[in-house]
Amino acid sequence: MWRSFDVRAVVRAIPLDDARVVAGADGLNRPVTRARLAATPEHLRRVAAGDLVVTTAAAVAATAEPWEQVVARLDAAQVAALALRLDDTATVPASLVDAADRLGLPVITFPADAALADVTSAILDALLDAQRQRLERMLEVHQRFGRIVLAGGGPAEIAAALHDLLGCTVAVVDPDGDPIVVVPSDAPDAALVRDEHGAGRVSHPIRAGDQDYGAIVALCAGRDLREDATMALERAAMAVAMRQAQAAAVAEAEERFAAISLEELISGHATGVVEIAERAASFGWDLGRPRAVLLASVDPPTEPRVLAAALATIAAAARATLGRDAIVWRRSATIAALVAPEGDDPGERRRIAEGLRHELDERLRTVTVSIGVGRRVADASELADSFVEASRAVDVGRWAKGRHVTEVFDELGLERLLSSVPQEELADFVRHAIGALHDHDRDHGAELVDTLAMWLETRNMAEAARRMHVHYNTLKNRLERVEAILGPVLDDPARALECEVAIHVARHYDVPWSDDPTV
Repeated sequence: MWRSFDVRAVVRAIPLDDARVVAGADGLNRPVTRARLAATPEHLRRVAAGDLVVTTAAAVAATAEPWEQVVARLDAAQVAALALRLDDTATVPASLVDAADRLGLPVITFPADAALADVTSAILDALLDAQRQRLERMLEVHQRFGRIVLAGGGPAEIAAALHDLLGCTVAVVDPDGDPIVVVPSDAPDAALVRDEHGAGRVSHPIRAGDQDYGAIVALCAGRDLREDATMALERAAMAVAMRQAQAAAVAEAEERFAAISLEELISGHATGVVEIAERAASFGWDLGRPRAVLLASVDPPTEPRVLAAALATIAAAARATLGRDAIVWRRSATIAALVAPEGDDPGERRRIAEGLRHELDERLRTVTVSIGVGRRVADASELADSFVEASRAVDVGRWAKGRHVTEVFDELGLERLLSSVPQEELADFVRHAIGALHDHDRDHGAELVDTLAMWLETRNMAEAARRMHVHYNTLKNRLERVEAILGPVLDDPARALECEVAIHVARHYDVPWSDDPTV
Protein backbone atom coordinates (compact mmCIF):
# COMPACT_ATOMS: atom_id res chain seq x y z
CA MET A 1 0.00 0.00 0.00
CA TRP A 2 1.16 3.56 -0.73
CA ARG A 3 1.44 6.47 1.69
CA SER A 4 1.58 10.14 0.79
CA PHE A 5 4.61 12.20 1.85
CA ASP A 6 3.95 13.06 5.48
CA VAL A 7 5.98 14.32 8.44
CA ARG A 8 7.13 10.82 9.33
CA ALA A 9 8.53 10.34 5.83
CA VAL A 10 10.29 13.73 6.04
CA VAL A 11 12.01 12.76 9.27
CA ARG A 12 13.19 9.53 7.71
CA ALA A 13 14.41 11.26 4.54
CA ILE A 14 16.31 14.16 6.15
CA PRO A 15 20.06 13.30 6.19
CA LEU A 16 20.61 14.80 9.66
CA ASP A 17 21.51 12.27 12.32
CA ASP A 18 20.58 14.46 15.28
CA ALA A 19 17.03 15.29 14.16
CA ARG A 20 14.57 14.10 16.80
CA VAL A 21 10.80 14.18 17.22
CA VAL A 22 10.34 15.48 20.75
CA ALA A 23 6.58 16.13 20.79
CA GLY A 24 3.34 15.73 18.81
CA ALA A 25 4.08 12.21 17.59
CA ASP A 26 0.35 11.63 17.01
CA GLY A 27 0.52 14.09 14.11
CA LEU A 28 3.33 12.46 12.14
CA ASN A 29 0.82 11.60 9.42
CA ARG A 30 0.21 15.28 8.64
CA PRO A 31 0.87 15.92 4.93
CA VAL A 32 3.82 18.11 3.97
CA THR A 33 3.61 20.32 0.88
CA ARG A 34 6.57 22.68 1.35
CA ALA A 35 9.39 23.74 3.67
CA ARG A 36 9.17 27.31 4.99
CA LEU A 37 12.15 29.06 6.58
CA ALA A 38 11.02 31.34 9.41
CA ALA A 39 14.07 33.10 10.82
CA THR A 40 12.11 35.99 12.38
CA PRO A 41 8.87 36.39 14.36
CA GLU A 42 7.30 38.05 11.30
CA HIS A 43 8.07 34.97 9.20
CA LEU A 44 6.39 32.81 11.83
CA ARG A 45 3.17 34.72 11.21
CA ARG A 46 3.24 34.01 7.45
CA VAL A 47 2.81 30.27 7.51
CA ALA A 48 0.25 28.24 5.55
CA ALA A 49 -1.36 24.82 5.57
CA GLY A 50 1.06 22.01 4.80
CA ASP A 51 4.16 24.05 5.70
CA LEU A 52 6.97 22.37 7.58
CA VAL A 53 8.19 25.45 9.46
CA VAL A 54 11.97 25.62 10.03
CA THR A 55 12.96 28.13 12.75
CA THR A 56 15.05 28.66 15.85
CA ALA A 57 14.28 28.77 19.53
CA ALA A 58 15.49 32.38 19.52
CA ALA A 59 13.02 33.36 16.78
CA VAL A 60 10.15 31.84 18.71
CA ALA A 61 11.24 33.51 21.91
CA ALA A 62 11.37 36.85 20.10
CA THR A 63 7.62 36.68 19.45
CA ALA A 64 7.09 37.40 23.15
CA GLU A 65 4.26 34.83 23.08
CA PRO A 66 3.99 31.85 25.40
CA TRP A 67 5.14 28.60 23.74
CA GLU A 68 1.68 27.08 23.99
CA GLN A 69 0.19 30.10 22.19
CA VAL A 70 2.71 29.81 19.35
CA VAL A 71 1.92 26.10 18.98
CA ALA A 72 -1.83 26.79 18.99
CA ARG A 73 -1.43 29.45 16.27
CA LEU A 74 0.64 27.13 14.08
CA ASP A 75 -1.88 24.32 14.54
CA ALA A 76 -4.75 26.64 13.62
CA ALA A 77 -2.87 27.47 10.40
CA GLN A 78 -2.73 23.70 9.72
CA VAL A 79 1.04 23.61 9.39
CA ALA A 80 2.54 20.14 9.04
CA ALA A 81 5.22 20.40 11.75
CA LEU A 82 7.65 22.69 13.56
CA ALA A 83 11.39 22.06 12.93
CA LEU A 84 13.19 23.83 15.78
CA ARG A 85 16.94 24.47 16.05
CA LEU A 86 17.99 24.61 19.68
CA ASP A 87 20.64 27.00 20.96
CA ASP A 88 23.62 25.57 22.85
CA THR A 89 22.04 26.22 26.21
CA ALA A 90 18.40 25.81 25.21
CA THR A 91 16.22 22.94 26.23
CA VAL A 92 12.79 22.05 24.94
CA PRO A 93 10.28 23.87 27.17
CA ALA A 94 7.79 21.64 28.93
CA SER A 95 4.93 23.95 27.89
CA LEU A 96 5.91 23.45 24.22
CA VAL A 97 5.92 19.67 24.60
CA ASP A 98 2.58 19.64 26.42
CA ALA A 99 0.87 21.89 23.86
CA ALA A 100 2.31 19.99 20.87
CA ASP A 101 1.32 16.62 22.33
CA ARG A 102 -2.16 17.88 23.07
CA LEU A 103 -2.70 19.23 19.54
CA GLY A 104 -0.78 16.51 17.71
CA LEU A 105 1.62 19.02 16.11
CA PRO A 106 5.01 17.33 15.54
CA VAL A 107 8.05 19.19 16.87
CA ILE A 108 11.42 18.18 15.38
CA THR A 109 14.59 19.49 17.03
CA PHE A 110 18.07 20.02 15.59
CA PRO A 111 21.33 20.80 17.37
CA ALA A 112 22.77 24.32 17.46
CA ASP A 113 25.42 23.59 14.84
CA ALA A 114 22.81 22.74 12.16
CA ALA A 115 22.46 25.59 9.67
CA LEU A 116 18.86 26.56 8.93
CA ALA A 117 19.64 26.66 5.22
CA ASP A 118 20.96 23.10 5.37
CA VAL A 119 17.86 21.89 7.20
CA THR A 120 15.56 23.65 4.74
CA SER A 121 17.55 22.33 1.78
CA ALA A 122 17.37 18.79 3.13
CA ILE A 123 13.60 19.06 3.54
CA LEU A 124 13.20 20.49 0.03
CA ASP A 125 15.29 17.67 -1.42
CA ALA A 126 13.09 15.17 0.37
CA LEU A 127 9.93 16.88 -0.93
CA LEU A 128 11.25 16.96 -4.50
CA ASP A 129 12.09 13.29 -4.27
CA ALA A 130 8.61 12.62 -2.93
CA GLN A 131 7.10 14.58 -5.82
CA ARG A 132 9.16 12.57 -8.27
CA GLN A 133 7.96 9.36 -6.65
CA ARG A 134 4.37 10.59 -6.72
CA LEU A 135 4.57 11.39 -10.42
CA GLU A 136 6.03 7.97 -11.05
CA ARG A 137 3.22 6.39 -9.08
CA MET A 138 0.61 8.42 -10.97
CA LEU A 139 2.12 7.27 -14.26
CA GLU A 140 2.17 3.69 -13.01
CA VAL A 141 -1.49 3.87 -11.98
CA HIS A 142 -2.48 5.52 -15.25
CA GLN A 143 -0.64 2.91 -17.30
CA ARG A 144 -1.98 0.03 -15.23
CA PHE A 145 -5.61 1.01 -15.63
CA GLY A 146 -5.00 2.08 -19.23
CA ARG A 147 -3.66 -1.36 -20.12
CA ILE A 148 -6.76 -2.96 -18.60
CA VAL A 149 -9.10 -0.76 -20.64
CA LEU A 150 -7.13 -1.26 -23.87
CA ALA A 151 -7.19 -5.02 -23.31
CA GLY A 152 -10.99 -4.94 -23.05
CA GLY A 153 -11.12 -5.32 -19.28
CA GLY A 154 -14.14 -4.01 -17.44
CA PRO A 155 -15.20 -3.06 -13.91
CA ALA A 156 -14.17 -6.44 -12.46
CA GLU A 157 -10.58 -6.18 -13.70
CA ILE A 158 -10.27 -2.52 -12.71
CA ALA A 159 -11.64 -3.23 -9.22
CA ALA A 160 -9.17 -6.11 -8.83
CA ALA A 161 -6.26 -3.83 -9.78
CA LEU A 162 -7.40 -1.17 -7.30
CA HIS A 163 -7.72 -3.83 -4.62
CA ASP A 164 -4.08 -4.80 -5.25
CA LEU A 165 -3.00 -1.16 -4.92
CA LEU A 166 -4.99 -0.27 -1.80
CA GLY A 167 -5.07 -3.60 -0.03
CA CYS A 168 -8.72 -3.24 0.97
CA THR A 169 -12.14 -4.29 -0.29
CA VAL A 170 -13.16 -2.55 -3.52
CA ALA A 171 -16.60 -2.48 -5.15
CA VAL A 172 -18.17 -0.95 -8.25
CA VAL A 173 -21.82 0.02 -7.72
CA ASP A 174 -24.50 1.12 -10.18
CA PRO A 175 -26.33 4.48 -9.96
CA ASP A 176 -28.80 2.93 -7.49
CA GLY A 177 -25.96 1.83 -5.20
CA ASP A 178 -26.30 -1.88 -6.00
CA PRO A 179 -22.93 -3.69 -6.28
CA ILE A 180 -21.89 -4.75 -9.78
CA VAL A 181 -18.66 -6.35 -8.60
CA VAL A 182 -16.93 -6.72 -5.21
CA VAL A 183 -13.24 -7.65 -4.84
CA PRO A 184 -12.60 -9.95 -3.10
CA SER A 185 -16.03 -11.47 -3.60
CA ASP A 186 -15.95 -13.13 -0.17
CA ALA A 187 -14.81 -10.02 1.70
CA PRO A 188 -16.33 -9.96 5.21
CA ASP A 189 -17.13 -6.25 4.89
CA ALA A 190 -18.79 -6.52 1.45
CA ALA A 191 -22.19 -5.97 3.06
CA LEU A 192 -21.06 -2.44 4.00
CA VAL A 193 -20.81 -1.36 0.35
CA ARG A 194 -24.30 0.21 0.45
CA ASP A 195 -23.70 1.95 3.79
CA GLU A 196 -22.72 5.45 2.67
CA HIS A 197 -21.86 6.45 6.23
CA GLY A 198 -19.84 3.37 7.11
CA ALA A 199 -16.48 3.80 8.82
CA GLY A 200 -13.55 3.70 6.42
CA ARG A 201 -15.78 3.89 3.33
CA VAL A 202 -14.56 6.18 0.57
CA SER A 203 -16.01 6.47 -2.91
CA HIS A 204 -15.65 8.35 -6.16
CA PRO A 205 -18.41 8.85 -8.75
CA ILE A 206 -18.11 7.18 -12.14
CA ARG A 207 -19.21 9.71 -14.74
CA ALA A 208 -18.66 10.35 -18.43
CA GLY A 209 -20.09 13.72 -19.42
CA ASP A 210 -23.58 13.88 -17.96
CA GLN A 211 -23.90 10.09 -17.87
CA ASP A 212 -23.90 8.59 -14.37
CA TYR A 213 -22.50 5.05 -14.20
CA GLY A 214 -22.47 4.74 -10.40
CA ALA A 215 -19.39 4.87 -8.15
CA ILE A 216 -16.28 2.98 -7.15
CA VAL A 217 -16.05 2.26 -3.43
CA ALA A 218 -13.14 1.31 -1.17
CA LEU A 219 -13.75 -0.14 2.31
CA CYS A 220 -10.66 0.53 4.38
CA ALA A 221 -11.93 0.54 7.96
CA GLY A 222 -9.30 1.46 10.51
CA ARG A 223 -6.97 2.89 7.89
CA ASP A 224 -6.35 6.45 6.78
CA LEU A 225 -6.33 6.65 2.98
CA ARG A 226 -3.97 9.40 1.98
CA GLU A 227 -3.45 11.35 -1.24
CA ASP A 228 -1.91 8.55 -3.32
CA ALA A 229 -4.75 6.17 -2.51
CA THR A 230 -7.33 8.84 -3.33
CA MET A 231 -5.58 9.46 -6.63
CA ALA A 232 -5.70 5.74 -7.42
CA LEU A 233 -9.43 5.70 -6.60
CA GLU A 234 -10.03 8.64 -8.96
CA ARG A 235 -8.03 7.01 -11.75
CA ALA A 236 -9.92 3.76 -11.29
CA ALA A 237 -13.24 5.62 -11.50
CA MET A 238 -12.05 7.33 -14.68
CA ALA A 239 -11.02 3.97 -16.17
CA VAL A 240 -14.40 2.40 -15.35
CA ALA A 241 -16.21 5.44 -16.81
CA MET A 242 -14.14 5.17 -19.98
CA ARG A 243 -14.88 1.45 -20.28
CA GLN A 244 -18.59 1.91 -19.57
CA ALA A 245 -18.85 4.77 -22.05
CA GLN A 246 -17.04 2.67 -24.63
CA ALA A 247 -19.35 -0.28 -23.98
CA ALA A 248 -22.39 2.01 -24.18
CA ALA A 249 -21.18 3.41 -27.51
CA VAL A 250 -20.63 -0.08 -28.89
CA ALA A 251 -24.04 -1.20 -27.63
CA GLU A 252 -25.67 1.88 -29.16
CA ALA A 253 -23.99 1.21 -32.50
CA GLU A 254 -25.05 -2.43 -32.41
CA GLU A 255 -28.59 -1.43 -31.45
CA ARG A 256 -28.68 1.08 -34.29
CA PHE A 257 -27.48 -1.51 -36.81
CA ALA A 258 -29.97 -4.02 -35.43
CA ALA A 259 -32.77 -1.46 -35.81
CA ILE A 260 -31.73 -0.79 -39.40
CA SER A 261 -31.73 -4.51 -40.10
CA LEU A 262 -35.17 -4.92 -38.55
CA GLU A 263 -36.51 -1.93 -40.46
CA GLU A 264 -35.30 -3.50 -43.69
CA LEU A 265 -36.97 -6.73 -42.65
CA ILE A 266 -40.38 -5.23 -41.86
CA SER A 267 -40.26 -2.92 -44.87
CA GLY A 268 -39.79 -5.91 -47.16
CA HIS A 269 -36.34 -4.86 -48.41
CA ALA A 270 -34.55 -7.84 -46.86
CA THR A 271 -36.37 -10.65 -48.61
CA GLY A 272 -33.53 -13.01 -49.46
CA VAL A 273 -33.49 -16.17 -47.37
CA VAL A 274 -29.70 -16.06 -47.02
CA GLU A 275 -29.68 -12.37 -46.08
CA ILE A 276 -32.37 -12.84 -43.45
CA ALA A 277 -30.56 -15.86 -41.99
CA GLU A 278 -27.26 -13.96 -41.80
CA ARG A 279 -28.85 -11.00 -40.02
CA ALA A 280 -30.64 -13.29 -37.58
CA ALA A 281 -27.47 -15.21 -36.78
CA SER A 282 -25.39 -12.06 -36.22
CA PHE A 283 -27.82 -10.72 -33.62
CA GLY A 284 -28.93 -14.00 -32.09
CA TRP A 285 -32.51 -13.65 -33.30
CA ASP A 286 -34.75 -16.66 -33.66
CA LEU A 287 -36.66 -15.88 -36.84
CA GLY A 288 -37.38 -19.51 -37.55
CA ARG A 289 -40.56 -19.45 -35.50
CA PRO A 290 -43.80 -17.67 -36.43
CA ARG A 291 -43.95 -14.07 -35.28
CA ALA A 292 -46.18 -11.02 -35.30
CA VAL A 293 -45.31 -7.33 -35.28
CA LEU A 294 -46.40 -5.27 -32.26
CA LEU A 295 -46.17 -1.47 -32.27
CA ALA A 296 -46.43 0.71 -29.16
CA SER A 297 -46.74 4.28 -30.45
CA VAL A 298 -46.70 7.42 -28.31
CA ASP A 299 -49.86 9.40 -29.01
CA PRO A 300 -49.13 12.86 -30.46
CA PRO A 301 -48.45 15.60 -29.75
CA THR A 302 -45.45 15.08 -27.45
CA GLU A 303 -42.43 17.28 -26.69
CA PRO A 304 -39.09 15.80 -27.89
CA ARG A 305 -37.64 15.67 -24.36
CA VAL A 306 -40.70 13.89 -22.98
CA LEU A 307 -40.80 11.58 -26.00
CA ALA A 308 -37.21 10.38 -25.52
CA ALA A 309 -37.81 9.49 -21.87
CA ALA A 310 -41.14 7.84 -22.69
CA LEU A 311 -39.63 5.67 -25.43
CA ALA A 312 -36.92 4.46 -23.05
CA THR A 313 -39.62 3.50 -20.54
CA ILE A 314 -41.73 1.77 -23.19
CA ALA A 315 -38.72 -0.20 -24.45
CA ALA A 316 -37.87 -1.33 -20.91
CA ALA A 317 -41.49 -2.32 -20.28
CA ALA A 318 -41.64 -4.22 -23.58
CA ARG A 319 -38.50 -6.20 -22.78
CA ALA A 320 -39.86 -6.96 -19.32
CA THR A 321 -43.35 -8.11 -20.36
CA LEU A 322 -43.14 -9.50 -23.89
CA GLY A 323 -40.80 -12.34 -22.96
CA ARG A 324 -37.21 -13.28 -23.72
CA ASP A 325 -38.11 -14.31 -27.27
CA ALA A 326 -39.36 -10.83 -28.17
CA ILE A 327 -37.15 -8.66 -30.39
CA VAL A 328 -37.56 -5.00 -29.39
CA TRP A 329 -36.28 -1.85 -31.09
CA ARG A 330 -37.02 1.86 -31.41
CA ARG A 331 -38.39 3.64 -34.48
CA SER A 332 -39.13 7.41 -34.32
CA ALA A 333 -42.08 7.80 -31.90
CA THR A 334 -42.71 4.08 -31.64
CA ILE A 335 -41.28 1.01 -29.95
CA ALA A 336 -41.60 -2.01 -32.23
CA ALA A 337 -41.38 -5.68 -31.28
CA LEU A 338 -41.48 -9.05 -32.96
CA VAL A 339 -43.51 -11.22 -30.60
CA ALA A 340 -43.91 -14.99 -30.81
CA PRO A 341 -47.51 -16.08 -30.07
CA GLU A 342 -48.10 -19.81 -29.91
CA GLY A 343 -51.02 -19.81 -32.37
CA ASP A 344 -53.05 -17.73 -34.79
CA ASP A 345 -55.81 -16.86 -32.31
CA PRO A 346 -56.09 -13.05 -32.19
CA GLY A 347 -57.14 -13.37 -28.55
CA GLU A 348 -53.63 -14.53 -27.65
CA ARG A 349 -52.08 -11.51 -29.34
CA ARG A 350 -54.56 -9.27 -27.53
CA ARG A 351 -53.49 -10.79 -24.20
CA ILE A 352 -49.87 -10.08 -25.09
CA ALA A 353 -50.74 -6.47 -25.96
CA GLU A 354 -52.89 -6.01 -22.86
CA GLY A 355 -50.01 -7.26 -20.70
CA LEU A 356 -47.82 -4.53 -22.14
CA ARG A 357 -50.67 -2.03 -21.79
CA HIS A 358 -50.98 -2.80 -18.06
CA GLU A 359 -47.24 -2.36 -17.53
CA LEU A 360 -47.19 0.93 -19.43
CA ASP A 361 -50.11 2.28 -17.43
CA GLU A 362 -48.11 1.53 -14.29
CA ARG A 363 -44.92 3.17 -15.53
CA LEU A 364 -46.04 6.13 -17.66
CA ARG A 365 -47.71 9.31 -16.46
CA THR A 366 -46.59 11.93 -18.98
CA VAL A 367 -47.85 10.38 -22.24
CA THR A 368 -50.42 7.93 -23.58
CA VAL A 369 -49.56 5.04 -25.87
CA SER A 370 -51.56 3.25 -28.55
CA ILE A 371 -50.75 -0.39 -29.30
CA GLY A 372 -51.39 -2.29 -32.52
CA VAL A 373 -50.63 -5.93 -33.37
CA GLY A 374 -50.51 -7.51 -36.82
CA ARG A 375 -51.27 -11.08 -37.80
CA ARG A 376 -48.94 -13.96 -36.94
CA VAL A 377 -46.86 -14.97 -39.98
CA ALA A 378 -44.96 -18.21 -40.45
CA ASP A 379 -42.00 -16.82 -42.40
CA ALA A 380 -39.73 -13.86 -41.68
CA SER A 381 -40.14 -12.68 -45.27
CA GLU A 382 -43.84 -12.05 -44.47
CA LEU A 383 -43.18 -9.79 -41.50
CA ALA A 384 -43.65 -6.76 -43.74
CA ASP A 385 -47.33 -7.72 -44.05
CA SER A 386 -47.68 -8.04 -40.27
CA PHE A 387 -46.01 -4.64 -39.84
CA VAL A 388 -48.46 -2.96 -42.22
CA GLU A 389 -51.32 -4.56 -40.28
CA ALA A 390 -49.95 -3.43 -36.91
CA SER A 391 -49.58 0.12 -38.23
CA ARG A 392 -53.10 -0.06 -39.59
CA ALA A 393 -54.39 -1.29 -36.23
CA VAL A 394 -52.89 1.76 -34.47
CA ASP A 395 -54.24 4.17 -37.08
CA VAL A 396 -57.73 2.65 -37.14
CA GLY A 397 -57.88 2.48 -33.35
CA ARG A 398 -56.99 6.15 -33.05
CA TRP A 399 -59.44 7.05 -35.82
CA ALA A 400 -62.28 5.16 -34.20
CA LYS A 401 -61.61 5.62 -30.48
CA GLY A 402 -58.99 8.33 -29.98
CA ARG A 403 -55.86 7.98 -27.85
CA HIS A 404 -54.66 5.13 -25.63
CA VAL A 405 -56.09 2.29 -27.72
CA THR A 406 -55.09 -1.36 -27.99
CA GLU A 407 -56.07 -3.04 -31.25
CA VAL A 408 -55.40 -6.36 -32.96
CA PHE A 409 -55.68 -6.09 -36.73
CA ASP A 410 -57.86 -9.13 -37.37
CA GLU A 411 -60.30 -7.99 -34.64
CA LEU A 412 -60.94 -4.57 -36.17
CA GLY A 413 -64.06 -5.54 -38.14
CA LEU A 414 -66.09 -2.76 -39.72
CA GLU A 415 -63.73 -0.01 -38.52
CA ARG A 416 -60.96 -1.40 -40.72
CA LEU A 417 -63.14 -0.75 -43.77
CA LEU A 418 -64.58 2.56 -42.65
CA SER A 419 -61.21 4.06 -41.77
CA SER A 420 -60.08 3.72 -45.38
CA VAL A 421 -62.92 5.97 -46.58
CA PRO A 422 -62.30 9.75 -46.64
CA GLN A 423 -64.38 11.62 -44.07
CA GLU A 424 -66.11 13.68 -46.75
CA GLU A 425 -67.38 10.51 -48.41
CA LEU A 426 -68.53 9.10 -45.06
CA ALA A 427 -70.42 12.33 -44.40
CA ASP A 428 -72.11 12.12 -47.79
CA PHE A 429 -72.97 8.48 -47.10
CA VAL A 430 -74.60 9.29 -43.74
CA ARG A 431 -76.55 12.23 -45.18
CA HIS A 432 -77.82 10.08 -48.06
CA ALA A 433 -78.81 7.14 -45.84
CA ILE A 434 -80.44 8.76 -42.78
CA GLY A 435 -80.11 12.54 -43.19
CA ALA A 436 -83.84 13.04 -43.77
CA LEU A 437 -84.68 10.95 -40.73
CA HIS A 438 -82.31 12.98 -38.56
CA ASP A 439 -83.82 16.24 -39.81
CA HIS A 440 -87.32 14.98 -38.91
CA ASP A 441 -86.20 14.09 -35.37
CA ARG A 442 -84.58 17.50 -34.94
CA ASP A 443 -87.62 19.41 -36.20
CA HIS A 444 -90.28 17.38 -34.35
CA GLY A 445 -88.46 16.17 -31.24
CA ALA A 446 -88.98 12.59 -32.38
CA GLU A 447 -86.88 9.43 -31.91
CA LEU A 448 -87.14 7.80 -35.31
CA VAL A 449 -83.34 7.32 -35.69
CA ASP A 450 -83.17 5.56 -32.31
CA THR A 451 -86.24 3.48 -33.18
CA LEU A 452 -84.74 2.35 -36.47
CA ALA A 453 -81.43 1.59 -34.75
CA MET A 454 -83.14 -0.60 -32.14
CA TRP A 455 -85.09 -2.51 -34.78
CA LEU A 456 -81.91 -3.03 -36.83
CA GLU A 457 -80.19 -4.37 -33.69
CA THR A 458 -82.98 -6.80 -32.75
CA ARG A 459 -84.81 -7.36 -36.09
CA ASN A 460 -87.86 -8.00 -33.88
CA MET A 461 -90.62 -5.44 -33.22
CA ALA A 462 -91.71 -6.90 -29.89
CA GLU A 463 -88.16 -7.03 -28.52
CA ALA A 464 -87.38 -3.56 -29.84
CA ALA A 465 -90.54 -2.16 -28.17
CA ARG A 466 -89.64 -3.84 -24.88
CA ARG A 467 -86.12 -2.39 -24.88
CA MET A 468 -87.38 1.09 -25.73
CA HIS A 469 -90.13 0.85 -23.09
CA VAL A 470 -92.88 1.71 -25.60
CA HIS A 471 -96.03 -0.10 -26.72
CA TYR A 472 -95.73 -2.49 -29.65
CA ASN A 473 -98.13 -0.41 -31.73
CA THR A 474 -96.15 2.75 -30.95
CA LEU A 475 -93.00 1.14 -32.28
CA LYS A 476 -94.87 -0.16 -35.33
CA ASN A 477 -96.23 3.31 -36.08
CA ARG A 478 -92.74 4.80 -35.74
CA LEU A 479 -91.28 2.29 -38.19
CA GLU A 480 -94.06 3.06 -40.66
CA ARG A 481 -93.14 6.72 -40.34
CA VAL A 482 -89.46 5.81 -40.93
CA GLU A 483 -90.33 4.09 -44.19
CA ALA A 484 -92.53 6.97 -45.20
CA ILE A 485 -89.47 9.24 -44.93
CA LEU A 486 -86.69 6.92 -46.17
CA GLY A 487 -88.55 4.49 -48.35
CA PRO A 488 -88.60 0.69 -47.88
CA VAL A 489 -86.11 -0.43 -45.21
CA LEU A 490 -87.56 -3.30 -43.18
CA ASP A 491 -87.94 -5.68 -46.11
CA ASP A 492 -84.91 -4.47 -48.08
CA PRO A 493 -81.71 -6.13 -46.68
CA ALA A 494 -79.37 -3.87 -48.65
CA ARG A 495 -81.16 -0.69 -47.55
CA ALA A 496 -81.33 -1.94 -43.96
CA LEU A 497 -77.56 -2.57 -43.97
CA GLU A 498 -76.95 0.88 -45.44
CA CYS A 499 -78.97 2.50 -42.65
CA GLU A 500 -77.32 0.39 -39.97
CA VAL A 501 -73.81 1.39 -41.11
CA ALA A 502 -74.83 5.05 -41.39
CA ILE A 503 -76.22 5.07 -37.83
CA HIS A 504 -73.01 3.38 -36.60
CA VAL A 505 -70.84 6.04 -38.26
CA ALA A 506 -73.02 8.90 -37.00
CA ARG A 507 -72.88 7.63 -33.41
CA HIS A 508 -69.23 6.64 -33.17
CA TYR A 509 -67.17 8.89 -35.41
CA ASP A 510 -66.51 12.59 -35.65
CA VAL A 511 -67.81 12.95 -39.20
CA PRO A 512 -69.10 16.39 -40.36
CA TRP A 513 -72.32 15.05 -41.85
CA SER A 514 -74.75 17.46 -40.18
CA ASP A 515 -74.95 21.22 -39.95
CA ASP A 516 -76.53 20.90 -36.50
CA PRO A 517 -73.81 21.71 -33.89
CA THR A 518 -75.64 19.60 -31.30
CA VAL A 519 -75.06 16.39 -33.26
